[in-house]
Amino acid sequence: MPYRVPKSRLLPPRTAHEVRRERLLHTLRQGFPQSPVLVLAAGAGYGKSTLMASYGGLWLSLGEEAKDPVALGWHLLEAYRPRLKDPDEIEQALERGAWTLAGEALLEEVSALEPHTLVLDEAQRAASREAVSLVRTLAQAPQVNVAVLSRRAAPWEVLGRVIGEAELAFDPNEALLLARALTPELPAFEVERAHSLVRGWPLGLRLLLRAMQRGIQPEEALYAHPDAAGLLAYLLPGLPEAVQRLAARASVLGELGPEEAELLGVPNVGLEFYAEDLLLERVGSRLRFHPLVRRALMGTLEPAETRTLLSKAADAAMARGEGVRAAGYLLEAGRLGHAADLLLEQGEGWLASGLMHTVLSLLDRMPDSLVQARPGLLYLRAEALRQAGRYAQAEAAYREALSAGVGRALLGLSRLYLDTVEPAKAWPYLEAAQVQFPEAVRALRAENLLNAGRVEEAAALGLTGPRVLLRSGHPIWALELLRESPAPQVDRPPGNHREDALLLSLLEAIAGSAQAAEAAALRGRKRGEATGSPFVVALAEARLGHALLAQNRWEEARAAYERALSLAEGGPGRLKVEALGGLAATDGEAAYAEMVRLARESGDAWVEAFMTLVVAYARRRQGKTFALPALAVQDPFLLELAEAYPWDQGGAATLERYPFLGEATLFAPPVERVRRLLWEMGQLEVAYHPGVRVEIRALGGLSVAVNGQAARFRREKTQLLLALLLLRDWGKEELMEALEVSDGEFRVLWSELLHLLEPGRPARTPGYFCKPYGLVRRPELWVDLWELERQNFAPPFAGLEHPLLEETRAELTQQYRQRMLRRGDEEALLEALRLDPLDEALVERLLQTTQAEAAWSAYTRALRELGLEPDALLVRRARLRLNPPAAGTAG
Repeated sequence: MPYRVPKSRLLPPRTAHEVRRERLLHTLRQGFPQSPVLVLAAGAGYGKSTLMASYGGLWLSLGEEAKDPVALGWHLLEAYRPRLKDPDEIEQALERGAWTLAGEALLEEVSALEPHTLVLDEAQRAASREAVSLVRTLAQAPQVNVAVLSRRAAPWEVLGRVIGEAELAFDPNEALLLARALTPELPAFEVERAHSLVRGWPLGLRLLLRAMQRGIQPEEALYAHPDAAGLLAYLLPGLPEAVQRLAARASVLGELGPEEAELLGVPNVGLEFYAEDLLLERVGSRLRFHPLVRRALMGTLEPAETRTLLSKAADAAMARGEGVRAAGYLLEAGRLGHAADLLLEQGEGWLASGLMHTVLSLLDRMPDSLVQARPGLLYLRAEALRQAGRYAQAEAAYREALSAGVGRALLGLSRLYLDTVEPAKAWPYLEAAQVQFPEAVRALRAENLLNAGRVEEAAALGLTGPRVLLRSGHPIWALELLRESPAPQVDRPPGNHREDALLLSLLEAIAGSAQAAEAAALRGRKRGEATGSPFVVALAEARLGHALLAQNRWEEARAAYERALSLAEGGPGRLKVEALGGLAATDGEAAYAEMVRLARESGDAWVEAFMTLVVAYARRRQGKTFALPALAVQDPFLLELAEAYPWDQGGAATLERYPFLGEATLFAPPVERVRRLLWEMGQLEVAYHPGVRVEIRALGGLSVAVNGQAARFRREKTQLLLALLLLRDWGKEELMEALEVSDGEFRVLWSELLHLLEPGRPARTPGYFCKPYGLVRRPELWVDLWELERQNFAPPFAGLEHPLLEETRAELTQQYRQRMLRRGDEEALLEALRLDPLDEALVERLLQTTQAEAAWSAYTRALRELGLEPDALLVRRARLRLNPPAAGTAG
């Protein structure tokens, strides 16, 4: 059955528009092209909704239930439904609780729409990692700008630019415009006093102006009533008592429309005339109470009456089949036992649908004594905490449930340590659960045996699958099996290390494609963010590190491992093992020792051996050494890798048995060694392989390294020859002409270059890295100019003088400078100025930024070197920016 979304949630409030805020509308128009998501984050009453209502767009007001991504998905679907061609796939996914799949389907549909703005109002009510993830997915649509309206920036600030209270506050001119509309009799001086007192807070200013209209001094109005009663003091004086009573009853449910009016027994239009006095928002034919006003008005009712009204709302929700919403009303009504019983009855079903965060939210709002009286709720809390990845809390909750006599908690504790891959900790609970739950324990025992590296015993108990194949030394079979497996359902709790995307990433890094491993790791991270699982997110970062390590992208890999380690803080120690091993692979001795300690502490000998080999092979590819210890595993693949290491001698049989080692994979030997072996095996069709790797750096000055050792040019023109070969392929005559050498001189230069790049090359053997006349792109040849986007730029060929090199230097520098200008942030603009410090238009632009001093220094220094004076207008602007006049001085 589709989730019911009140129509009022889809309509913008019809608030008063006394002040058209052109300043902020301009900010929105300028902001969206730079950041497709703008987060308007400020407290109540800063005019966020009013501003966006005037801006226009598709509207969606959120409630507490939208913290659950499934509920949020239903809200988004209803907001977009009139515009969608085929909403069935989205609806079906949401009915299964598969909110990530629904988000992707909605993204596909929305991407086909015309450009528009989506406004998410009251987003603080729906603040959760899952909601953020779903909005992030939708924001990928190129046609969508999203405005998130929230009282707090967190957690929405990760989505885009934040427009905070400082920008949303009224400036003095806007304050005066408001006063002219509301209280034209007040002098501007008094208005400015009120504006200063509330520091531009629009709602506070409105309240003060109304109070001042009644003769109350602004200071008295501000400080005399700082609580809810004070707010009512602004709103209620002058209103008939019957209206105040009606407003208090109507406020209980937060909105007043036909359904609420019938439920509460009040007239639907009774407050229409007083909407402005009560700061009510008009949403279609409904009135919505501001949360501050609602709280204040509810406080005027007797608690018993409030409970009665909330109970009616809960019963109505139950009649509509809205169990989650009914539970919330029941809790607020004080019907705690009913709420607890409802949770006991339906809670495990909600967990099965992926609503673990909803279950936790309800349990957290219940008194501890109520939960203690129902041991089943203790177990339910532990299960929800485990599924949410909050393992330390889950462990304590399971122990509490166990003490209360819930035997299933033994299975829960066993599953917890299976989730975290800590087999040593799981064994005692598996043994204890054996008597009560023999069938369930059999499957759990098999998985724990696998986690401990006892693969044959696990297989004997019937365990199969990619992880069994991987740990038994068959990574190719494991990869093929996983590639052929159907996509897993998404309406399930996070699977931790079992997540298919994470396992696929690892297998692709070992025996497949490093690029595919990278993509799978990113999908795994997305899954972790979507389900709110810190374990999955941290492990995904480590797997991303593996994928980057396999590609020899050392710095990027190290950054991923550092993120993984940071994300793992406070989690199980086993979660840090792969990240620490990765850091050790990028040259961290202390990290390696800690990795070994944690792996042994968890009881997982296989992962210790695996990561030890990752470290050894990564360091070997970096030209470093590693003392490989003995490995205590039965895995034949890992043992053969250890035997072949460090690949200085032999290795042909291993390479033939595992051909993926010849590709960019996690255990690949150095590429020059692999290709030399392939040549010796007759599998590389070249006349000769030198068995070396070569690095050529042209950015800055030209340099060459062979197997990590700097190579020296004996002749300057040999260096010039190499520089010209970096530009393009040549004919012999035109290359000789460019070098201004004779045929005999050219042969000498060419021979020297070949021997420089390929030491030990036999005479008359065709070059491997060079051809007549150019460079050959080989896996063993790295040139910084071929990967400009990844390099720290410096004008190339410094110190070499030749018209063609100077032309290339100017062209590449200009291209890089244009990229910086297009990027547009302050650091990029300053970098662009560094390359052309006499660009006065750019200097003027930077004078308006925090980089003003650095920009002015670069500009004036360049002028001094040329013996020139700076532009007079720029001098005046620089003085104003760098040395502003003191407050109160004449301008």
